Amino acid sequence: MKQLSLFAEGGVQLGERPATTPIPSPACGEVTSRMKPGGGRYRAATKVKVLSPERTSVVEAEAFHFVEGSIDPAADGEGGSTPPGSEAVARYQRDGVGTRLPVRRQTGEAQGVPQCRGVCGAKPIDGKAPQMMLWESDQPIVPKKSRKRDGGKGLAGMRWADGKTSSTHRGGQGVSTKLSVITQRAREDPRCKFTSLVHLLNEDFLRGCFRELKRDKAPGIDGVTVRVREYEAHLEENLRDLVGRMKGWRYRPQPARRVYIPKPKGGKRPLGIPAVEDKIVQMGIKKILEAIYECDFLDVSYGFRPNRSCHDALDVLDKAIMRGPVNFVVDMDIERFFDTVDHARLMECLGQRIKDRNLLRLIGRFLRAGIMEEGRYLETDRGTPQGGVLSPILANIYLHYALDLWFERKVKGRLRGFAQMVRYADDFIVCFQYRDEAEAFGKALRERLAEFGLRISEQKSRVIEFGRYPWQRAQRQDKRVATFDFLGFTHYCDKTRRGKFKLGRRTAKSRFSQKVKEMGKWLKSIRSTLKLEQWWKVLKWKLIGHYRYYGISGNMVRLRAFYKEIIRLAYKWINRRSQKRSYNWRQFSRYLVYNPLPKPRIYHLMYTLSSQGMHS
Repeated sequence: MKQLSLFAEGGVQLGERPATTPIPSPACGEVTSRMKPGGGRYRAATKVKVLSPERTSVVEAEAFHFVEGSIDPAADGEGGSTPPGSEAVARYQRDGVGTRLPVRRQTGEAQGVPQCRGVCGAKPIDGKAPQMMLWESDQPIVPKKSRKRDGGKGLAGMRWADGKTSSTHRGGQGVSTKLSVITQRAREDPRCKFTSLVHLLNEDFLRGCFRELKRDKAPGIDGVTVRVREYEAHLEENLRDLVGRMKGWRYRPQPARRVYIPKPKGGKRPLGIPAVEDKIVQMGIKKILEAIYECDFLDVSYGFRPNRSCHDALDVLDKAIMRGPVNFVVDMDIERFFDTVDHARLMECLGQRIKDRNLLRLIGRFLRAGIMEEGRYLETDRGTPQGGVLSPILANIYLHYALDLWFERKVKGRLRGFAQMVRYADDFIVCFQYRDEAEAFGKALRERLAEFGLRISEQKSRVIEFGRYPWQRAQRQDKRVATFDFLGFTHYCDKTRRGKFKLGRRTAKSRFSQKVKEMGKWLKSIRSTLKLEQWWKVLKWKLIGHYRYYGISGNMVRLRAFYKEIIRLAYKWINRRSQKRSYNWRQFSRYLVYNPLPKPRIYHLMYTLSSQGMHS
């Protein structure tokens, strides 16, 4: 398999074993001046960083053991032996020279490895002897555990000698603290690789994941929704059984149920709906992956990420075109992205940050779970089915290595002009200053995606002239500038009241007609099922939801047109509840006076200075 040419800065290529540095064993009996005997034992004053504040804590320990050699699980064969739910903490290792590795505690002179008591000699810093091999809160000393008081495991169950309470709280907050520590380590050390993560999928953590699942989503092949009384009534027993099966590796994800939804421009999009237990586990894995990879994702990515939305992507695109020297736009679409993701490549991408074989094995089981369509089981050797909780984060990780890093760190460095990419999931737009660079990017992108088993849809991909200067030339020649669609909006060149250039947006025709058809089908199905005053309230919320997404600066005309279409459809289906007409137009207009529907409103202002600016 061909090695990938570009990954995280300073990282290793896919398929390459991480480099490890043996740790020399110090001379036995060596103790620094900071060690003071007390009661037959040594008390060591060491700096321990707990969460963000740094404090000095005095910790008692019988001995400090330093072991030679690498303890990378992939190297000594112990990486896959830690079952889910074990007491192992989220450890990491760092590649390259000066690798910092966690210390394995041993009780004696095992296997001829020399051990000693005390602190290894190190080069003093500001007259103080620092600890070797450690990074922030990882100590070479073994703190006491209080199983009776804390009842926790791993990092959360440690009781420090200064009397401070541990980070374990009721309701699963201890796991949130661990995720925060993981995020902090991932942010501070881009080469950090986590070797033990799957133990976080315990009952408390999965209980919180269950609470976050949406209650009104379609069920999987088990026919169980989150609202079903049988599952939630026995939630503790179900979670205990689920965790037990995961620990014994008896848990197997069920095949996803295949359903199809219409596409805006025709055709159908396949979705895979997982079972309720699979949704819970996927939510837990999603949280762990987000804690690690959110620190790595670049600013060009906006899809399915915390505190980022479609409107943030549209705002950045607006500022890039309005402020930057954009003359060409590359509008490309990846053909059937979620159905063609290469599993082997995806696991290699995950391996850039995760060395926990158990977690990778669990993710692999989800990828190979298969699809159940019309009673037939279909194996899946490629793709991550849309509709699952885990698919969006896996897609972001895949495109982070396949597209984002490649563009930001390799493509932009070779350009002589301006370039800006904005990506939302598998939909992205790239702006360029020069035509030759835009066309060269299109060719290079096809080769790059081919390495990851992806293809560009030629029918939906093009390079168009777009921007301030193409619009000015078109004005002089009495021509029109081409348009492009992105995130449900048609982007076109418009002018202000003073005749200057501005980027215009309106609801795409395909999305507009799709939303009108969906609303008509809903009104037809609900008109005789519920009373008018009941479904009228739901109609109001549907309109508000439409305005909240499409209510963007410059789109008021399409919002008013949508409002008029809904009024017409409501009048039509109210009068078709029986053979007798309920209202004439005058009576219906009077009903609207006393029961008004929400009027169109702009929720997102784009023609203002943005705090985000451009990420060039």
